[in-house]
Amino acid sequence: MCGICGFIDRRGLLADPAATLRAMNDTMVHRGPDDAGLHVADGFGIAMRRLSIIDLSGGHQPLSNEDDSIWLVFNGEIYNFHELRTRLEKAGHVFRTRTDSETIVHAYEEYGLAFCEHLNGMFAIALHDTKKKRLILARDRAGKKPLYYAESAGLFVFASEPKALLACPGVGREIDPVALQQYLLFACVFAPRSIYRGMQKLPGGHYMVVENGGAQPPQPFWRYTFATEPERRTEHDWLDAMDDTLYHAVERRLESDVPLGVFLSGGIDSSMVVALMCRALPPDRVKTFSITLDDPVYDESRWSRWAAQHMHTDHHEFKLSVDGMLSVVDKVIGNLDEPMGDSSIIPTYVVSMLTRQHVTVALAGDGGDEVFGGYPKYFAQRWAAVLERVPGFLRRWFLEKPLGMLPSPDGSVLLGQNKIRTFFTSIDQHYALRNQFWVSPFLPGQIEELTGSPLHDDTLEPVLRHAHEYRGPDDIVTQTMFLDFKLLMQDDFNVKVDRASMLASLEVREPFLDTQVIELAARMPSRLKVKGMRTKHLLKRLAERYYPKEFVHRKKWGFGIPVKRWIREGLRPQFEAVLAPDEMRRAGLVNPDLCARLLKEHLSGRATNTAQLWNLYVLHMWHAHWA
Repeated sequence: MCGICGFIDRRGLLADPAATLRAMNDTMVHRGPDDAGLHVADGFGIAMRRLSIIDLSGGHQPLSNEDDSIWLVFNGEIYNFHELRTRLEKAGHVFRTRTDSETIVHAYEEYGLAFCEHLNGMFAIALHDTKKKRLILARDRAGKKPLYYAESAGLFVFASEPKALLACPGVGREIDPVALQQYLLFACVFAPRSIYRGMQKLPGGHYMVVENGGAQPPQPFWRYTFATEPERRTEHDWLDAMDDTLYHAVERRLESDVPLGVFLSGGIDSSMVVALMCRALPPDRVKTFSITLDDPVYDESRWSRWAAQHMHTDHHEFKLSVDGMLSVVDKVIGNLDEPMGDSSIIPTYVVSMLTRQHVTVALAGDGGDEVFGGYPKYFAQRWAAVLERVPGFLRRWFLEKPLGMLPSPDGSVLLGQNKIRTFFTSIDQHYALRNQFWVSPFLPGQIEELTGSPLHDDTLEPVLRHAHEYRGPDDIVTQTMFLDFKLLMQDDFNVKVDRASMLASLEVREPFLDTQVIELAARMPSRLKVKGMRTKHLLKRLAERYYPKEFVHRKKWGFGIPVKRWIREGLRPQFEAVLAPDEMRRAGLVNPDLCARLLKEHLSGRATNTAQLWNLYVLHMWHAHWA
């Protein structure tokens, strides 16, 4: 695990290439505190910061082949590198290290630009072929590891984080107005855009080639497709296939020369990872980590403790007050060189920081909801598809108004954050837009008042483009899961985990995002994922093989923090200072009067504007630090 960066400078625009590369690399010490390396030659340079996991003494990067004609820097882990290495050695390749990194170099020699098709892992790769004078960048299928790039006349630069690119002369900090609108609507910026004009993200499952003085458009090496006719198996057969595939995904992620553990939130996904680790290892060697909070709305430690005792793991529990996390808010947001408005990055960093005191690698249950159908909005899409045919006035009077009177408790996955009102607001939208607007801080109609500019056509383009790219059955649940995988998972949830864990110098591995797990789930019928109002139906049935039913089928609560109360109490001075009208006018990003009204309403208790205010706070904290 590490941070990577580099450049192609064919015109000699960089006065001191090595110093520039070193400055870029030094911005990412948190991603790799154990080692650093760089290589500069003939108009190209690559560098990395290393968090040592495998082959501690022999895994230094940049790494080259036998005649130094191919150079590599790589962030991530290749989980099938043992099998791949055996295959390559039989083909005549000679290895000098025990690292997974070296298999990438030889895979490129053997398979050319198709080498990524042979890799199962999480990765961001930069590989320079000196003979062909070309640079190849590649990113894993699920977009777990980040990769940004920028191009100007004669200079191409890339890095794991924008802050490294910003350390290179000539890379600008001008804000992309379309990306700004995307952030306000979706709390993140969708690939290939970044918040900076001229800086882009390589999409997950893609590679790109830079040669002959320019970058070619990114090309997919893998497509997320669903079986048009899902495989016909009995439910028991599907359970056996899931059990076997998930077990091997967990087993592959236990390769490490440093201490390793697992996050245990008490939810089904992380509990399944723990159970499968206990199949692969003696339970007392499985180190589980969870946090206990003093607010019962957000605390699931009862269940994480129960799961650890049931599996007999070596359990570590960190006792925190919910308000104790206030001390890290500025540190976490200050590290975000691109705004990302998912507030759960705060507890994700806290558990990563505390876990890092014991281990260097942690497995986690992220991805289970997106792959196996864990969100209530999936069955809500089925309802919306029916209700959009009902006249609006009937919906308002006989459904929206009565249901809108139900309480909206903090932390509730189904009713929290005024979700009933939001559900009805977006019913008449295209299903893809509806899916995004249900979780959006702001709605399209507010954008012009916020930014002073009409909603740009390109702002919604990635949502509609991915909907058009969908290949699979005519099933709204499957279509929606595809969108979440391509959009929110890659540009929100994966970014959250990557930035939070890397800030703590902790590697996080996610078995549910294993390629074989994803492709198995894509062959399943959606009725086995979302059955009526029961989400993750088949995964819960699998969990019953390891845990009692009362543990598996309890009410689910979200992993979060009391931002609504924090804004009114512990963070109130910061919000009033950062979102002060004069400060906002100086930033010139959004309408200060509208923001002042939202904050006043929230502080007085007349309205709950939590999502909008957190979105604006992160945006302006980012602007103060980076733009």
